[in-house]
Amino acid sequence: MSLRILELLAERNAECGVTHLAEALGVPKARVHRHLTALRQEGYVVQNPRTSRYRIGWRLFLLGQKLVKQFDVVGLARPVMEELRDAVGQTIVISSFTETDVVVLDVMRGRSPLEILLHPGTQFKLHSVAQGKIALAFGAQERRDAVLAGPLDACTPHTITDAMRLSHELALVRERGWADAPEEVFLGVNALAAPIIQDDGSLFGTLAIVGSIHYLPAHPNPQTVAALTDAARRISRLLGGARGD
Repeated sequence: MSLRILELLAERNAECGVTHLAEALGVPKARVHRHLTALRQEGYVVQNPRTSRYRIGWRLFLLGQKLVKQFDVVGLARPVMEELRDAVGQTIVISSFTETDVVVLDVMRGRSPLEILLHPGTQFKLHSVAQGKIALAFGAQERRDAVLAGPLDACTPHTITDAMRLSHELALVRERGWADAPEEVFLGVNALAAPIIQDDGSLFGTLAIVGSIHYLPAHPNPQTVAALTDAARRISRLLGGARGD
C-alpha cells in the first residue's frame, strides 16, 4: 500500500490529501493515513503544514538517485560540480529542500586540508545555512513566511536569529543572486550558494561551495562567487531553467 501511495503521488506530480488518495486507491482513509504517517516519518513524503496535503519527499529522491544514475539531476550536475571543485578547490554540494530544512543530495569533496563532513541526507534548518537562504529568497512565499514567523534557533553565535534581520538578508540574496552564511551553522566554516532553476521556472535547489572561513571569508573573492553563479546557471540550463538563459 505504501508503494501504491508513492506511485500515485509521483503520477499526480502535485500535493494530494488523504481523502483524494483513499478514493483513488479504493481503501479507507484511516489505512491511507497510517501509511502516510510512516512514510512522512522516514522522509518518503512531506506534508504541507498549510494545506495538510502530501507530496513526494527528499528520501525518495535519494533512493532514485542510487537506482537511476543514467539521467537524473545529480548525474547531470556532477560534471559541472567537478569543474567548479577543480576551479576553487573546495567541497561542492548540491541540495534540495523540505518545508523546514535543507537536504544535501550530493557532495563532491574538495582538495582543502580541512575536510567538511557532509553526506547525502544531511539536513540543516533553512535559516542557518546559505542554501536555506536561497530556498527562502527564491522559493515559495509560504515557506518564507512560516520560517520568519517561527523560532530561529542559534547553531552558533553567528546564526541569524532575528526575523527582521533575516528578512533584510533575504532581500539582499534576491538582489545579488547568491547567499553566504559565515560561521552561521559551524564555527570556522562558510558556504556560498546559488539557485538551480527547473524548466518551469521553479526552484529545484542550490549549488554551494563549502569550506573553511580561511578559504571562504565573510567577504568572498568575487571570482569565487562568479564561478559559483556561472556553474549554477549551467546546471539550470541543463534542466531548462529560466535562470540558465
